[in-house]
Amino acid sequence: MKKIYVSGNGNISWEKFHQFYIEPLKKLNLSECEFIIGDFSGTDTLMMEFLKDKSENVTILHVGNKPRYFVNSFKTMAKKWKTTGGFTSDLERDTYGIERCTHFLAADFNTDEKRKSGTLKNIEKCRSLNKIEI
Repeated sequence: MKKIYVSGNGNISWEKFHQFYIEPLKKLNLSECEFIIGDFSGTDTLMMEFLKDKSENVTILHVGNKPRYFVNSFKTMAKKWKTTGGFTSDLERDTYGIERCTHFLAADFNTDEKRKSGTLKNIEKCRSLNKIEI
């Protein structure tokens, strides 16, 4: 089973989310995938909404005691999703997810000459560990 870590920016548009996340997933059999997702706004929440009626194999990683966001699980596959939390930082959460994935799905739109985004750092870490890019 592919274990896919999803990473992305909080300010992603629906059009870019569809282009860089939904389109690549159309090439996969989602029943053969497990997803590892954070709980931040933007990419994470859009991915949760997309997957809630498509996969039971989702783990939401969160900083602190409970997820900042979780989809409505009434009559959806999200009822069977797992949460793993208590992380003290986004870096700790991302490291945990990256260590457990075999594949990753990420796109960065926020890096510029002044700042490297957390998403770009996650992409670089995945590539350095030879994780497979979706």
